[in-house]
Amino acid sequence: MMQSILGKPIVGFLLLAMAGSLLWYGVSANRIAAKDVEFWRKHPSVRMFPEVLVMEGNLSYFVDLDVVKASELYREAIAKQPLMIDAWLALARAELARGNAEEAHRILDTLAPLIAHVSTWKWQELLLSYDLKDEKRFADSYNFILLRLPNRIKEACYLAVKFWKGWGSILPHLTSESQLAFLIQLMQVREVDVALALWETMLQGRDTPDRDFKVRFCQFLLDNNRLEQAEKIWAAVRGDGLSAVYDGGFEQKPLNTAMGWRFNRHPEVSVERSLEAPYDGSFCLHLHFFGRANVSFDHVSQIIPVEPSRTYALTFARKSRNLTTDQGVFIQVSGYGCKGLQVTSEPLNGSSPWKEEELTVPVPDGCRAVMVKVRRRESLMFDNKIAGDYWLDALELK
Repeated sequence: MMQSILGKPIVGFLLLAMAGSLLWYGVSANRIAAKDVEFWRKHPSVRMFPEVLVMEGNLSYFVDLDVVKASELYREAIAKQPLMIDAWLALARAELARGNAEEAHRILDTLAPLIAHVSTWKWQELLLSYDLKDEKRFADSYNFILLRLPNRIKEACYLAVKFWKGWGSILPHLTSESQLAFLIQLMQVREVDVALALWETMLQGRDTPDRDFKVRFCQFLLDNNRLEQAEKIWAAVRGDGLSAVYDGGFEQKPLNTAMGWRFNRHPEVSVERSLEAPYDGSFCLHLHFFGRANVSFDHVSQIIPVEPSRTYALTFARKSRNLTTDQGVFIQVSGYGCKGLQVTSEPLNGSSPWKEEELTVPVPDGCRAVMVKVRRRESLMFDNKIAGDYWLDALELK
């Protein structure tokens, strides 16, 4: 009976002690996770946490510039938690700063099997490889980042350009899997020549870019005045061996890029592909003018490759219904990236049934592409708010 009475206070005390310990541990872990420097400086007992030792080491390294002290603290953290990768990487950095490059190499070699396929520490490994001038490890880390860490690609490319002395010098160090990600980065920084060199390499590989990316790359080349190369890629996109109007019957949705149809929005005009009694095929282009504004319209267009110094015939079918004002809708063909060409059809007004028409297009010397637009000019008349409907179909450039 006496033992039972004495045992209860002891058990209660032990439970209270355990609760206090858990509370202390929870509060300490929370403050450490929040990187509360003042907390762990006031409470030396939290140095039992290896994370605190790493933070102390970082303060010594970055603030006090005491790499020796930092190295000691990192080693102490590793002794408490041997699998703490952040401490190992920090130690490698500190040893390198002390001039112990061989020790830093040894640490990285030890860690290699553990972090080879882990994203968490790959950026730190890249930085250490850069400082160690370890080309193989740097290339491995760089390719890993291109594939799996999109938020780090820009910074990694900056380092790679410095490491290998230029964008073009990076190409031999890419894996086939990372080539596409690097090409996207080249496009963003407008390294056109290097991008074209990489493109040719990718075409010779097994995993060639898909159609959507070919269209995207074609537009990139157009944006950078590389029309001849853009034409070659566009021919691969088409895959039909033809070179004239693409989808002249509006059978497909507009690409709105490269050398496909571009439909740009206009607040006063509805632009759509219509199934309403097309001239040929299943669809045609339909414009509906709301009658609320004096519209200047050139929001439907296509770039078409041509051969210089040749004369073409652009044929098309069009109709209208109740098109108002003195300024109607017409087709315009002008040089793309060249001067000396601008021809237009007669404007269409009022109501007219489907009618096939032809426009002669004399391409000047040095002109490799033309721009076809559907247009309407602003009217100078008092009654200038255009209303009505216009349809276009069956465009061909022969």
